[in-house]
Amino acid sequence: MERSYITFILSGQLFGIDVDRAGEIAPIPEITPVGKMPPFVAGFINLRGKLILVIDTREALCLEPAPTSLNNNIISVDINGSTIGLIVDSMRDIITVDDSRITGPPEEWEKIDIRYIAAVVRREKDLVTILDIEKIFSDKEKEIIKTSAKKLGRKKKAAPSHPEEEKEILRKRAELLSEKAAEPVAETDKGMSVVIFRMGDEDYAMDLRHVLLTEKLRYIARIPSTPDFIAGVMNLSGSILPVIDMRVLMGYKGEAKEEAPLLIVSLGGDRAALLVDEIKDIAFIPLKDIKPPLGSIAEDKKLYIEGEVIYNDRMVVILKTDMLLAPERLGVSV
Repeated sequence: MERSYITFILSGQLFGIDVDRAGEIAPIPEITPVGKMPPFVAGFINLRGKLILVIDTREALCLEPAPTSLNNNIISVDINGSTIGLIVDSMRDIITVDDSRITGPPEEWEKIDIRYIAAVVRREKDLVTILDIEKIFSDKEKEIIKTSAKKLGRKKKAAPSHPEEEKEILRKRAELLSEKAAEPVAETDKGMSVVIFRMGDEDYAMDLRHVLLTEKLRYIARIPSTPDFIAGVMNLSGSILPVIDMRVLMGYKGEAKEEAPLLIVSLGGDRAALLVDEIKDIAFIPLKDIKPPLGSIAEDKKLYIEGEVIYNDRMVVILKTDMLLAPERLGVSV
């Protein structure tokens, strides 16, 4: 059996939570502080029309404190029936691991209290500490979290100081997060979670539902008489996967870097490894923010482009993964 986790960095350490526990992931916005709250409560934000508490995860885990910056992210999760946001230093990636690589919490752990640890995952050179979110907070703290929504916005304390430039960016992010869909729609229709990656100087995104995990380029076996964009095949946990060089497929020049990242994707039961230049982020994109492809783009290319969106002040092209990697387009089956 395999399990999937979203991983992130806190105080230089690699942590993860079950992918099913994670909701929206977004760059940190402006946070409104609240008075008379436990130290681990950073304040609140408006998430799609709902006020939610934001937790200083470093404080909650008794890690070394650090001021927030534009590089932080917030992950929304459910605690005791209430949605909260967890501040993390930065997002890492998604991992899918077999149960055989998952061990229980150790008897002693120098990094954090072992009560907070659900499991430890060994992945190549990395050791990922999987958090048990429910156990981070005491019953009393959970009750505070559950009842505090009624108090949100009443008593405020001074907000942390940021340079004016950063404040403006944080405010804009807060405005975007607070916006609801124009009309009532199903929860899954409000937006899409994506993996953002870079090719050359341009950013692209792919629906997170198609992405199983990320890996680094290791040994691949070259296959003769295949299209140029087929870099070869690789062995992943006993399965042979085709490796598609996205640089070649998307018309970029130059060779892939050593140990370049791979996106392992699944389409209709088939899996393939996509070789990209850099994995940038995991993000939630509201559907209303996605604009149609530019009119200047060739019609044949529009077929595999979902649209475009501004994310962190950069244009991101959202790809239709199923169309981009369709066997009839590639001339081969993935």
